[in-house]
Amino acid sequence: MKRTLVAATLTVVFVLALATPAFAMTHTADYEWDGTADMERQVGHLCNTGAEQKVRIAGDGKMERTSTAMSAGKLTVDEASDFVTAEDATNNLTVTSVIELCAPAKHEKSTTGQVYGEDGWQTYRSSDRIPTAEELYAAGATDDPDYYSWVVENLKEAEAYDALSAFIATFDAEDSMNEMTNFLQARDDLDEDLVAEKAEQFERQTYNALTDQIWAVEVEANPGMSGNVHQDFEAAYGPYDADAEEFDDAFWFVPDADVYEGFAVGRGVDYVGNYFHMDQMARTSDGELRRFIDISEPFDGSYMMEDFEVIGEVEVEEAFDMTNVAPGEEVEVLWYDLF
Repeated sequence: MKRTLVAATLTVVFVLALATPAFAMTHTADYEWDGTADMERQVGHLCNTGAEQKVRIAGDGKMERTSTAMSAGKLTVDEASDFVTAEDATNNLTVTSVIELCAPAKHEKSTTGQVYGEDGWQTYRSSDRIPTAEELYAAGATDDPDYYSWVVENLKEAEAYDALSAFIATFDAEDSMNEMTNFLQARDDLDEDLVAEKAEQFERQTYNALTDQIWAVEVEANPGMSGNVHQDFEAAYGPYDADAEEFDDAFWFVPDADVYEGFAVGRGVDYVGNYFHMDQMARTSDGELRRFIDISEPFDGSYMMEDFEVIGEVEVEEAFDMTNVAPGEEVEVLWYDLF
């Protein structure tokens, strides 16, 4: 009986060991000091962990601080800083935390039509609109907030213009027209009449992010006064793949006539998710509190911006939840829910 119990126990330990992510980092620390502080800390690294947090603590005074962080496809942080600035402080004790999300923002798509005539390149049409999340991901605009692309009408239909098409799709928009003219003039192997016919009209598409995906807070306490910054948050951002149905750790878009804009989201069972959840309390008995939130998301177009600054006594307690794509089924299930 005893051997059976030991064997069963070892089996459970082995299974739990296999369930632990192979690539993970954890850090737990308790700090307590009375003196002059200068501390910089970063946890996470954008899209490798869903977000990154940078913390700066500097000034004269007493501090008690606990911090726990974990990154394994997502970033989980639970920390509290409780402090008092020294009565004779030269520099007020200040805590700053800035979180930058990898989850892409809501974008604006600008479409500009260009035509080449006797007076050179002219704009003949320009429009702005908010693209859907499916369109944004399909265009690759989520990889670069200043994404742009060029489309040449009818050009890709002829194999003779593959090189020109590739060039148009990649060159820098700032010098676009001059580069394009020089490129056309330098291509001796292209028939000038056909080039003029095919390349006389261009359409530029530019995707601009409407928010910086930032959550920031700073508390500065005056001499002899107290301050607190408590943050408990989790951010995740898993990969997108248009052909990902065979992958367990990605998400993709599925045509669905019953869903707004005609696309629903599919996700693998091990998909880590695309979300940001925050619980925060920030206060000072006398000093300065600054908050800046600049976050949006393209799936339903949600948008939030707040620039907040108070001098004096202030306390702000808040919660924020943004779930673009929920985690996969295997990620959501806790082991003790199986019994």
